[in-house]
Amino acid sequence: MKFARLATCLVALSAGAAAAADILFETPSDDRWHYPFNFTPGSRGQASIFGAVFENFNDRDACVILAWDTSELIPAGQGAEAYEIEAIHVTITNQANAFVGPAWAPDTTVDEWYTYDANGDGLLNADGVDRGEPGDTDGESDDADPGRPIELFGAAFEPNGLFDESTWTESSFFFGGNGDGDIPRNPYPFVHDEFGHRLHTEDSIKGLHNDALGVFQYTPTPWAIGVPHGYTPGAQSTPFDIHFDVDLSLESDQVRAYFQNQLDRGRVIVMITSLKETDLEGTADGFPSIYMKEGLIDPGARPASLTVTLTQCEAPGDVNGDSLVDLLDASAFVDVALGVNQVPGARQRADVNCDGAVDGLDIPALVDLIL
Repeated sequence: MKFARLATCLVALSAGAAAAADILFETPSDDRWHYPFNFTPGSRGQASIFGAVFENFNDRDACVILAWDTSELIPAGQGAEAYEIEAIHVTITNQANAFVGPAWAPDTTVDEWYTYDANGDGLLNADGVDRGEPGDTDGESDDADPGRPIELFGAAFEPNGLFDESTWTESSFFFGGNGDGDIPRNPYPFVHDEFGHRLHTEDSIKGLHNDALGVFQYTPTPWAIGVPHGYTPGAQSTPFDIHFDVDLSLESDQVRAYFQNQLDRGRVIVMITSLKETDLEGTADGFPSIYMKEGLIDPGARPASLTVTLTQCEAPGDVNGDSLVDLLDASAFVDVALGVNQVPGARQRADVNCDGAVDGLDIPALVDLIL
């Protein structure tokens, strides 16, 4: 059963006006603790998020994959450009008194890769060479602020013959570093470079998996950083939310395009990661642990939610874009419905009833406007 609801349009439908709608998906279709030692994928109730800058493990070691089926409320297959996204918001809920306390200092800023112990020697700048300068082999320096951010990235899939973006589920086989080698994740968190190529971020400190693009150690900018709400360090007796507001303008608007393509396919997938340090075989302390949809037994426990804000109905009915709504728009509407008219913006204007689709339900509304 899908738990999703459509919030009320903020602006009423009218010719020449834009309507914004917040569309809320309260429960993921899939939520996976993407960790090599998760022996109950698809049925685990909680998931901790931390980093492990160790050889043969991914830097972003324990992360979470979240997927929502959006096709029930936002019709898929309309063409990516039809989805005019204003905002993407994700909320996760952290357990009370679980892996939190004085050791977990929420950080809402990006931390450079060289503020981590990149070579695992436990020392800061042991080679004595300034970070990034010729001869720098370790690249470490102090982090100016305490804590490590919780990050949101897109999810990319490498073809491996087992699954892809459409067939992956929360119980799919794990691919990644598990102590046996520096293996890239699949799926993996990613950002785009300046040329639009996808860069692996799971091992950005070690500088792995992007050799073909000439990228090694680097600092990826997360698409959103989690902001805790209602968290009391060291005395947290109730669950609290962590909010992510995606910056859709990042990477020359390719982040927006990512979500437009996802809505067109009917499924939104993101990855939540952190480089909050942990010790090899150490205690599970000092990092977030969130509720999965299978673990909602505590009061206040909630699964991860997704809110998509769409701009709809810009000049609805004026399908041909001549600032009039008349019989010429009826002909243009038919062309859009048949896929003949590919003029930018025409599909949005043909969605006269603002339901995200261009179909027979728009015809009565278009007739009313023409008359």
